[in-house]
Amino acid sequence: MGFTGTTFQQLVDRVHTIPSLPEVVTKVVSMVNDPNVNADQVGKIMTKDPGMAAKILRLVNSAYYGLPEPVSSLDQAIVILGFKTIRSVALSVSVINMFQQAESGFNLKAYWTHSSVSACICRLISEKIDDVDPEVSFVIGLLKDIGLMLLLENAPDETKAIIAVAREYQLSLYDASHKVLQTDHAEIGAWLCEHWGLEEDVVHTIRHQFDLEQSENSHYIAIAQFSEYLCGLKKIRISGDCAEPGIDPQIWEHLSLGKKDLVDILAVVNDEVDRARELLAMAS
Repeated sequence: MGFTGTTFQQLVDRVHTIPSLPEVVTKVVSMVNDPNVNADQVGKIMTKDPGMAAKILRLVNSAYYGLPEPVSSLDQAIVILGFKTIRSVALSVSVINMFQQAESGFNLKAYWTHSSVSACICRLISEKIDDVDPEVSFVIGLLKDIGLMLLLENAPDETKAIIAVAREYQLSLYDASHKVLQTDHAEIGAWLCEHWGLEEDVVHTIRHQFDLEQSENSHYIAIAQFSEYLCGLKKIRISGDCAEPGIDPQIWEHLSLGKKDLVDILAVVNDEVDRARELLAMAS
């Protein structure tokens, strides 16, 4: 294979320029869990980036959120939607725009469609479960595969090999990664999210998204896996991800969902797909 010895640390060492979030988004990320921060303070920070502020207001006023009345200011949007939802919007806008180029042969549109749909479905599932934050789930769904973007930029040959192995043997990108490397995009993505200062729930879940046995954050991991399963059923896949959709039977124990909850989720998945595509179009 030629890349079998490549480790996580060797790949990280190749990342000479770590992708950075815009300054205003970094500040909002750090402020979002501070109980002493109010809407006016967050709004003042975000208006320092007029382009970002305009995109956020456009998205907030779109059919995606379906607000009964138009929102005219960020302060108003923050009050109506909450700090964490505004953080989700800001992250979506900045991260989607951060990665807009990829190696030839990798379908970037399919990647961001998958990430956006996954984020929306994660939030939807979370609304049915106690003790999880729907906005944290949204961020996990959006960023759980972000490590692929770093692999594409900093290890293009290895990434091509991973996709080739996945296609030849009908594997997931995760399983194919471990045939090519000594790491995977989940570990790399968690490293990036940690660098961005995102909360431990996000970092831990992205790192362990394929391991449901992790006792910590098992609800979030189960949500991420169920979202991935639904995306697979809908054929909303990342380029090169070739495994048949499957689900660990233990996932139901971790999710604690009843039959009615499942029926409700499945009934509106198509709506979430439409909302995700609108999010992607508005954020880009």
